[in-house]
Amino acid sequence: MLERGIDLIIRPDELEIIEAKIEFNMKEFMSLEVDLSHINKNGRSCYSVLEVKKIVATLIDGLLLSPSGEKEFGDEFCSYFVKTGEVMEKKLKLVFCICSDKPDCIGVITLYNVR
Repeated sequence: MLERGIDLIIRPDELEIIEAKIEFNMKEFMSLEVDLSHINKNGRSCYSVLEVKKIVATLIDGLLLSPSGEKEFGDEFCSYFVKTGEVMEKKLKLVFCICSDKPDCIGVITLYNVR
C-alpha cells in the first residue's frame, strides 16, 4: 500500500514556475512549469520563461485538444499533448502535460522549431 504524500510523478529539478492564466480544454489553468533546460538544450534555442509563456498562451489558450497519450503513476496520471502552430512567424511544436497531482498547472516539456 502506498503512503499519501509520496510524489509518484517525478519532475526535473530545475523547473521554472510562472503564473499564467490560460484556458485549455474548457478549464482555467493558473501557472506553467517550464523545463527551460530541456527547451534550450544544446543551444537549439534560447527562450526565456516569459517568451515560453507567451508562445504557450498563443498556441493553446481557448483550445480544445485530445491528449496524444497518458501515463499512470500509481493513483496519479499525466495527459500529454502536442500542438504545432505558427507564432512570431516561426512554425513551432509544443509538447506539454497536465497531471492530476497539480491540476491547475500546465507542464511545458519542450518547444522547438519545425521545418
